[in-house]
Amino acid sequence: MTPQEIIEKILISRGIRDFEQYFNPQPKYLEKSTNLVSIEQARLIAEKLKKSRLILLYSDYDVDGVTSSAVFSRFLNEAGIKNYKVVIPNRFKDGYGLNLEKIKEEFESNPFDMLITFDCGIGSVEEVDYLKRLGVFVVITDHHLPQKKIPSADVVINPKLSSTEEKGDYHLCGCGVVFKLIHVLKVLWRLDSIELKRYLEHVAIATVADIVPLIGDNRILVKNGLDVINENPSEGVKALINVSGLKAAVNSYHIGFMIGPRINASGRLDIADTSYYLLMQNSEDAAIKYARILEELNHARKKECDEIFEEALSLLPQSPRDGICLYKSSWNKGVIGIVASRLVERFNVPTIIFGTSVGREDDGGIISGSGRSTDDLNLHELLVEIDREYPGLMIKYGGHLKACGLSIYQEDFEAFVEAFTGILQELNIDSRKKIFYDMELNFTDVNFDLIDCIKKMEPFGYGNEMPKFLFKNVEVLDFRAMGDGNHYIINLKQNGRTLRGIWFNGDEQKITDKLNIIGVPIINEYNNNRYLQIRIRDII
Repeated sequence: MTPQEIIEKILISRGIRDFEQYFNPQPKYLEKSTNLVSIEQARLIAEKLKKSRLILLYSDYDVDGVTSSAVFSRFLNEAGIKNYKVVIPNRFKDGYGLNLEKIKEEFESNPFDMLITFDCGIGSVEEVDYLKRLGVFVVITDHHLPQKKIPSADVVINPKLSSTEEKGDYHLCGCGVVFKLIHVLKVLWRLDSIELKRYLEHVAIATVADIVPLIGDNRILVKNGLDVINENPSEGVKALINVSGLKAAVNSYHIGFMIGPRINASGRLDIADTSYYLLMQNSEDAAIKYARILEELNHARKKECDEIFEEALSLLPQSPRDGICLYKSSWNKGVIGIVASRLVERFNVPTIIFGTSVGREDDGGIISGSGRSTDDLNLHELLVEIDREYPGLMIKYGGHLKACGLSIYQEDFEAFVEAFTGILQELNIDSRKKIFYDMELNFTDVNFDLIDCIKKMEPFGYGNEMPKFLFKNVEVLDFRAMGDGNHYIINLKQNGRTLRGIWFNGDEQKITDKLNIIGVPIINEYNNNRYLQIRIRDII
């Protein structure tokens, strides 16, 4: 098979038939923005934006929410609308979503007559009812799965309500939803001078960081957003790249593991305003100042995550089977989601970790949980089932397929553990880590052209993973440990051809005379020479 035939076979197995759109993810292939934001909705919003005395922009405190606020703020500035105020709730004091006390506080200090949410609000029924009694025009922009009752907002924009899974815009993140909204507003207001492509850097960062599938519109938005980041980034993004120490071209990996965590750091340990101010900067010096603050917060975040992770491990059996649900009052609820992710990676079972504000605020006996799931369990549906079987046990909950957030009373923790593990026991989930690969290859198939074809599949991420291949009956010529001893260089031979394998975080006990390897062909450049290698993902 030729390299092109190999890649096309993989894409077909993933349900992709339109190779032209896949390999050329241009904006012209985006789903029509009016599929998500109707002209009628846009006219209502446009009219109110022009007439409002004060517009309150209320977002979530994570990357998706902060970038959404920045994108919409920048758009309003370019449209000549300055009578707005951005409110990003404090994770420790206000919690996720529209907070009633926060709304009251803002309204009493400076009454607003329009409120727009970003990346939140779809579950805020009571809060929206309160706003409507005040006479506030409410617009909800969100992408989370709706619950039974939809808030009585004047306009609700959410692809989970207006679109379907086969549509390109169904999996948009919150910032992607905002991008569609400003596109329709730009057309409605005939603002031809506004170049929307510049906003795509923030949309790309949000899309990757929020771990929504990189298919359909998301693939297009991220690909073109990365082009902006690498060619002409804003001062804020440029400063983030600098403090991250990035020298190479930025890709989706760098967003997910370097840029995104730094933006998130302020909301996890402090207030997310710092990240918002960074993204709004037009001054290089000011942007660097805020980026350095985020860098310090990110270091502190890493340290706190490591400490909680080690504590969590000490509380667990060697091989937990029926899910993980843990709580300590000393665990910072701002970082427990990261800890949950690491535990899922380690044990491959659904995990919910509970924490508190740790002295930052009085939680009033309420503890907050953050959950992550495996590939074969819908975590949001599990919470819906808990709510159905144990009504009132959770104060508030919401989330995605693989992630969730919730709050309960501390005194109900044991009851929640029982409900959570009980449902998982009924489902009898297999905790053995499943090893996926796209197709079987031989060493003779590995060449530079194949790697070039794989590169054309970028950007990689959830929903568009880098392809993995099975190489069977591979002979081990020799191997040696490198680094701290958990990484291995293995010289391999198959069908008369030798290649070097690199295995990070490997298991020496799996290295025998003959191997079946799951890996990815890569190029190693050294002393101006290029060598073909196999990055080993697992040995089976």
